[in-house]
Amino acid sequence: MRRLVVYAALMTLTACGPSHEDLVLRALPELERAAETIGAEETGEVTIGGVEFIRVYRFRDRVYFVTSEAVVGVDPSGYVWSPERRPPAHEINGGAASTFEHLRGAWYRWSDSY
Repeated sequence: MRRLVVYAALMTLTACGPSHEDLVLRALPELERAAETIGAEETGEVTIGGVEFIRVYRFRDRVYFVTSEAVVGVDPSGYVWSPERRPPAHEINGGAASTFEHLRGAWYRWSDSY
């Protein structure tokens, strides 16, 4: 019975693999290099460090890596690189309520709600 439980646990871990956030955390060095080169123009769909993003763009002193949206342009979420200053936990910007949660270094998990 114990072997069966151990086998089931191993199969679950193997089948599920790393979470999306684990993949992002592993890719942070590559994402940071990309963030440093992002100009004023938004990218389309892009894969960086093995992680797929809907788009990547710079807004003021932050670079946003969008991983999901309710519909195109509505309620986006993903990750933000903000090396100059720590974003507030909650921020209102042009009708969007943004939330930021610190991950590591200059990286934050982010979501907008309209």
